Amino acid sequence: MVGSARRRKAAPRRALLWVRFHDEAVACPACASPRIVLLDVIPRVGDTHGRLVSFVTGCRDCGVLFANPLRSQTELDRYYGDRGHWAQVFEARVQRGAQRARARDQQKNGRRLSGRDRILLALEPYVPVSRPPAGAKVLDFGCGDGKFLDKLKLLGWETYGIEPAMSTAFPNHYRLDEPPQDASVDFVLLNHVLEHVPEPLALLRRLAGAMREGGTLFISLPRLDTLPQHGQFKYCLDGRKHLAAYSETCLTGLLARAGFVHTARLDAADLDEAMTKGQPLRLRLVATRTQAPPPLPLEPLAPAVRALREYRRTPAGFLGPVERVWPVRLRAALMARARRRARA
Repeated sequence: MVGSARRRKAAPRRALLWVRFHDEAVACPACASPRIVLLDVIPRVGDTHGRLVSFVTGCRDCGVLFANPLRSQTELDRYYGDRGHWAQVFEARVQRGAQRARARDQQKNGRRLSGRDRILLALEPYVPVSRPPAGAKVLDFGCGDGKFLDKLKLLGWETYGIEPAMSTAFPNHYRLDEPPQDASVDFVLLNHVLEHVPEPLALLRRLAGAMREGGTLFISLPRLDTLPQHGQFKYCLDGRKHLAAYSETCLTGLLARAGFVHTARLDAADLDEAMTKGQPLRLRLVATRTQAPPPLPLEPLAPAVRALREYRRTPAGFLGPVERVWPVRLRAALMARARRRARA
């Protein structure tokens, strides 16, 4: 009797050494490939099911990294809705930005260029930002408070925005719920949006359907390739706000699948030094809508795996040298147990 009782008590402890979720993704949320692999484990924050960890999962076919299990559409709608957490955070951010702008205006040396001004100047060689043709249309997907659109409207663009979290931009600009599938848009801004969406390739294809051939797409997001240099893993992928992470190879391949050709990368020193204090935190690409996209990369996941491997060797890595060679599901169990004990 004593032995059987001990066995009954031991079973839960053994279960705690291996984590498996009933709703784990079995295919890539970007390209739908089943060729996915568990690479790492991260803490999970704000999960409605009480889960304390997420798996960092990579797709061998397109190279995207994503937090697994994926957040449900209900959770995303609640988080990004007009009364959700994101709207509250963004409103506070807008207020802080307005205060900083007023402080800059009061400086004796005159007003400095804002981050948006610097981006638009850097885009000038690829899109006629300051000299748009008559009737040229720009769409800012995830436009926030509309600051990009404000500047472009003054320059002569016909301005459209999509933003579910707030209505601040839309007394001055046309509001859309979805990209129009009429090939009428000349210029699209996708500024720190793709890391927030669960189906990035589907979004890129909808944007391609909105654009005329030869139109320009600007996309900016956290830079995974340089993770060993900047060390900000949560900025690249946290499973709550940032659902997916991209290397340049991965993003170039997704753009090609959607009907774009990668034109340029904007990493000028003045952009990085002014906007990220010299840290290579952001990947900024310019792409052109085309009917003849380039071939896909042969090993799209390799840069992400390399960045993770080099990051783990640094003190900023999640686990010690011994634990890093353990199976991911075992490491997930240990992290979950440690977080549970810390809460208790």
